[in-house]
Amino acid sequence: MTTPAEMNALRDRFDGVAQTLGEQLAAASPRFVTLAAKWSRDDLIPGLSDMDFRIVCDEQTTAEDWVQLDRQLGCIHRQMVADHPEWNRINEHTAGAGVSLAEFRTDRFHHPEYAVWTAWWGPGDRIAEIRARTLARPLAAVDEHYHLSRFLAYYSPYIHGIDPPINLGDMEPKYALHSRCWHYYAPPMLSAATLLARRHFAGKREGLLWLAENGFATQQTLAVLKQVDAHYNTPELGDPKLQATLETFLFTAFEELLDPVCDAVQSFELPRPASKGRLKEQLAGTFPDPLVELLDHVRYAHIRAGRYFFYLNAPPHFSAARQLVSEQSWTRKLVTTISKSLQLLQDESDLPLADCVSTQGVEHTAREREALRSMKHLAELPSEVDMLRAAYAQAIEWYPDFYRPIERACQHALVSEYRMSTRDAGPNRQAGARVLRSANIDR
Repeated sequence: MTTPAEMNALRDRFDGVAQTLGEQLAAASPRFVTLAAKWSRDDLIPGLSDMDFRIVCDEQTTAEDWVQLDRQLGCIHRQMVADHPEWNRINEHTAGAGVSLAEFRTDRFHHPEYAVWTAWWGPGDRIAEIRARTLARPLAAVDEHYHLSRFLAYYSPYIHGIDPPINLGDMEPKYALHSRCWHYYAPPMLSAATLLARRHFAGKREGLLWLAENGFATQQTLAVLKQVDAHYNTPELGDPKLQATLETFLFTAFEELLDPVCDAVQSFELPRPASKGRLKEQLAGTFPDPLVELLDHVRYAHIRAGRYFFYLNAPPHFSAARQLVSEQSWTRKLVTTISKSLQLLQDESDLPLADCVSTQGVEHTAREREALRSMKHLAELPSEVDMLRAAYAQAIEWYPDFYRPIERACQHALVSEYRMSTRDAGPNRQAGARVLRSANIDR
C-alpha cells in the first residue's frame, strides 16, 4: 500500500517536471510564455498519470520560431528523462500542442479542451481566463461534435493490450485498474456528462460526480471513483477475475448512456436507431467549422519532430518503442484532418494534401512538396517498429518542410475567411478581424 508520505512525494514530481521543462523552454526561446497541461491537479493520479503539456507562446511567434522550438523541445525532453529516471512515467511523451496567445483572443477559435487546462509554469492569468470563459460558454456544434466523438471512440468493452504498462516502475501492478478506470472510463464519461448537462466541466472528477449525482450510470461511476480514491488498493488489484467483472460492469455505462447522450445533441441530426458504427461514420464526415479544425491540427503540427527525436533517442532506462508505433496514428490524423479541412474550405473533394495546399493559393518549394508526399507515405507504412524507426529518423530532417506550407495554408485560409466575413459586416466583426491581424495570425 502506498503511504500518505509516499503519495505526497509522488505528487511533488508533477511540479518537478513542470518546473524543469518550463525553465528550460524559457531559456531556449524568447517566444515561450506559459506551460499548461490537460486536467486539473485533482485529476492527476500520483505515480500513474503522465502529463499532457501544451506550450503557449506569445503573439509574435512565427513559423520559424515553432520550427526552432520543436527542435529544442525534443532535446530538452530527452535530457530531462536522462537526468530524472524517477520521472519516467510523467514524461511519457513530449508536449503535444503549441498555441499562440493570439488564438485566445477570438471566440471563433474556442476549443472544448480549454475547460480542463491548468497552468503549471509561467503566467497563469491567460490560462485561467480562457478556462473560465470556456466553462461559462454554452455548448455549440464544435463542442457537441468533439464530445460525442470522444464518447464513441471509447465505446467498446475494454480492449486488452491497447494501453500497456510502460515506464511505471513499482506502480506497474496498479496500472491495469488505472487504465480501465481513469484512461478508458473517465474521459468518455466526462464527455457524456458535458452533453447531458449542457455545460463544460473543469475535469474528469467533476464530470463523473455530476453523472453520479444526477442518476446517469451512477453505480458504475461510483465504482470508478472508489478505485481512484483508494489509489487502487482494492480487492480487484492483482485479481484478473475481479478486473474482468469490473470491465463488464463499466461497459454497461456506455450502453446505458448511448441514447440519452445522442438525445442531448442539438446542433445536427443523428441516425436513428443510434449505433456506434453509423454515428462514427456520420461524425467522420462532419466538420462543424473546417477553419477551426484546420487551426486545431496545425497546433499539433507545430511541435511534432521533437517527439520523433525523443522516441528515437530515449535513454536506455526509458521504453519508447510502443510510443513510436502509436505516434503513427497521430501522423495519420494530421494528414487526414488537415487534408479534409482544406478540401472543405475550397469545396474540392478528394484532393491529395500537396494539391490542397496548392489550390489554397500557397506557393511551396520542391522540397516542401516532397515533404508533403513523405508525410502521407509515413502515415500509410505498416506499423512495424524497425521500419517506423528508420522512417521517423528521416522525418526529423524533412518535417519542417512539411510544416511550413501547412502553416502558410492555414494563415491564407484565416485571412481569406476574415476578408470575406468583414465585407458588409458591422464594426464589431471588423474589429475582431483587425485583432487577428494585429496578432500576426496572418503572418
